[in-house]
Amino acid sequence: MGKLKTLEVIIRGDIIERNLVLKLGRKLSETKLRADFSASIMVPPFLKAVEKRYPSVCVLHMTVDVEDKFQVERLLKDLLCAENCEIVSIREL
Repeated sequence: MGKLKTLEVIIRGDIIERNLVLKLGRKLSETKLRADFSASIMVPPFLKAVEKRYPSVCVLHMTVDVEDKFQVERLLKDLLCAENCEIVSIREL
């Protein structure tokens, strides 16, 4: 890997119901992009969240090769758009 950057990505939506973390992991493994991530998911009180459709929040800490940064961001945006979730922020750490 070349020079690495760490991105903090905050996502809002039905993270668990749509299995977004697994889908993102599979998408990354299918490509030749040099990136990996860890995820922390915050869920409101689960029964009330399901009943009232409250969204979850996921924080991804992604390690990305500088050369692949924009392609990883595009892949992430396309996946989340297809799953009706939103990116709250992407920032470089």
